[in-house]
Amino acid sequence: MTEVLGVSVGSSAVRMARPDLRPYSAGRQTGRQTGRQTGRQGLDFYSDTVDAYWQDRAEDVAAESIGVVLSQRNGCPEVEATGVAYRDQQQFGEIQQAMANQRLYNYRLVPEARAALAYLEASGELANFGTIGLYDLGSSGLTISVIDRASGEVLLAERTTDISGDDFDRLICDNQLSRRGAEPPPALGIAEFTSRCRIAKEQLSANGAVCLPGDSGVILISREAFEALVTVPIEYSARLLRDVLTRSPQYVDAVFLIGGGARIPLVETIIRSWTGLPVVTPRDPESVAAKGAALLATPVEDLATEAASSLALTGAPEWLSPEPVDRPATSTRKVRGAALVAGGLAVIAALGLTLGYGNSDNSTSAPADNVEPTTTLPSTTRPAPSTTTVPRPTPQPVIPAPETVETYEAPQYEDPTPAPAPAPEPAPEPPPLIPGLPDLKLPQFQLPPPPVFELPRF
Repeated sequence: MTEVLGVSVGSSAVRMARPDLRPYSAGRQTGRQTGRQTGRQGLDFYSDTVDAYWQDRAEDVAAESIGVVLSQRNGCPEVEATGVAYRDQQQFGEIQQAMANQRLYNYRLVPEARAALAYLEASGELANFGTIGLYDLGSSGLTISVIDRASGEVLLAERTTDISGDDFDRLICDNQLSRRGAEPPPALGIAEFTSRCRIAKEQLSANGAVCLPGDSGVILISREAFEALVTVPIEYSARLLRDVLTRSPQYVDAVFLIGGGARIPLVETIIRSWTGLPVVTPRDPESVAAKGAALLATPVEDLATEAASSLALTGAPEWLSPEPVDRPATSTRKVRGAALVAGGLAVIAALGLTLGYGNSDNSTSAPADNVEPTTTLPSTTRPAPSTTTVPRPTPQPVIPAPETVETYEAPQYEDPTPAPAPAPEPAPEPPPLIPGLPDLKLPQFQLPPPPVFELPRF
């Protein structure tokens, strides 16, 4: 059997899985036979997790990790095929670019939903269910898919970031900080405290309470307190799941919970009560996509072509397809472009021959070296009668009559008649003379003329 490697890329961790190809012992063979009776294949995997929580891009961490695994065999057989599960079209391009940066070309990209279906089918956990719903709760968000088991087609899919594992980490962090009434020491920061809250969340999946001492303070929380914090967002996700199942074109027989969030016991309880369907949580639900990618991994046939095409990538192209491809789309586009150009030149050449472009006396000329000579058949049609061509009179240009141009004359305004000047006031009468008094002359006061108001001119 070919040694294969399966990888799934999450926002906080990269999961890697390799099937265990060692011969089964007597006890394992017995268990394998029992598993066959229950419909299981007795699959075992070596799993590993690479933390990408503090990295800028989990896709770069995945490519580097794959390169390390391929270069360090550690006594294991050489990996001949690698399958990488991707979430959406954007991640498809980011993984392809990261793999090209590491000069890795022997890999296949498969959708996460298809990889999960492959593992559930091989493990026998699908039982007799025909159409299933996938509830994938990870660190960055929730993806809900409806898959037809017979065809492997994704009938309906929806993703939201309103609920995620990172949100649960922040809820625990806020709860612990409010209980303490103080922020973590500035030297350590909130990042280290949030990281330990994430560890506490993972441990609460199997324990009733968690106590994590650390330099930034002790984290102490019980499962009951944690479930009280996350009940509302989980119920929101259940309502969204029920809406997707209602809009499904086929009746859904069961719901499978995968991703790291599927380990929370409250998730399965709420999903079962809201949907009324059988709910199955596989073993190691966060590694289901990686294991399925390993089962779908096949060696790349033309590795040189894959390498040449991957080296030409400079970023996430717009022509990426969400479906897995066996050949890069760049080579297909180049071939199609060349075919279109050649076809266009052929059409232009045929059109030129039809219209008779070129000299008319080339029928007796020798054929070119790279053109095969053609046999000319005698024509049986009568020649057309000669006609006298009368030249047409040169039409005189028609000069249009000039259009009447209307001129606009500004209206004339007459200045208003100025107001008449006021009449001079009569001289004042001399003061009366009083007998016995000296002749005194009083000073004369001249009143200013009244103001003249002029109307404004328009």
